[in-house]
Amino acid sequence: MKHLALLLFSILSLLFGCGGRNAKKAKQDLPLFPNTDNPAVQVVEIPLDSGYTVQTFFVSPERKEVYVVAHTRVEQSGDYKLEDRFRTDYLLLHLDAKGQVLQRRELPNSRHSAPSYLWLEHKNLVFYLDDKVRLYDAGSMIVTEEIPCYAQHDFPSTKNLVELLPEEQLEQYLPAREKALKESVSSRVLGLPSAGGVVLLLEMAKHKRSVWAILDSLEADQFTRKYGLIEPPSNPGWNYNSETGLFRLEDGNLVLETTQEVSMGTQLDYPNYKSRSAMQYELLIGDKKARFATTNRSRKPLYVLCAQNDYLSASGTEAWIAYDGKLYRLE
Repeated sequence: MKHLALLLFSILSLLFGCGGRNAKKAKQDLPLFPNTDNPAVQVVEIPLDSGYTVQTFFVSPERKEVYVVAHTRVEQSGDYKLEDRFRTDYLLLHLDAKGQVLQRRELPNSRHSAPSYLWLEHKNLVFYLDDKVRLYDAGSMIVTEEIPCYAQHDFPSTKNLVELLPEEQLEQYLPAREKALKESVSSRVLGLPSAGGVVLLLEMAKHKRSVWAILDSLEADQFTRKYGLIEPPSNPGWNYNSETGLFRLEDGNLVLETTQEVSMGTQLDYPNYKSRSAMQYELLIGDKKARFATTNRSRKPLYVLCAQNDYLSASGTEAWIAYDGKLYRLE
């Protein structure tokens, strides 16, 4: 009995004592965003029109404005025209640093693009979708140029397009792209924001421009060496660790970083059980620090969404973050 008691005590010590397997297990005890552990940091949701969710946003490097892309529910069309398969209503918003709407533009019944991109080109706001690139005057939000986009997976783009096999599409796409390259008076490789890859930007006579997809990394290297690379400006204070999945974003005296990923067990995601996690964050605004977490339980996104150019603030005193289709201003 004495030996049995000692054995039972040893087992209990392993399970519940300081040497147990749960001793160093990370805990998730932070508030879930949009809540934080610091009541002095106010989290304000930026209102959108009913039915719209945020897809991406862009913070002006001049610390004045925020540009937002939102869309309604994505619906599938029965049309044979490939670019009509998935449609949505887009909303492009121009906000001041307080979140007040300065300008708005609606693009109803548009082809859905995932992802979409935003950046500034001189005094133009560039709104990049799969089928077309639209340039808006950054102040008035009036369209100044529309640039068609071509990709091998939906080429050619005609009203009576009968679906082709991928190799048949490629057989038509490559000669068309080669012809456009020969006729181009200015050819450059354009890098898209947020590691979105590269495309060819061609300019024909009379300043008519077009965008063409690049098929793979070998083509990307070849075209970049031949034509040169241009990239939208971005915040240099962005660091991402691919091994840990953690990042740190510095913007002046503002810092947003992920501190650790914590296991949240498994959850039924029919028909399978899937592992779930919580991502913990720390936000520094001036001398105030706020911590919070996100979780991918119930199919929520694990990460918050930052501006495509990786700037946090439109004035230097607040942070902009999007999560689960909503846009927030933290001050």
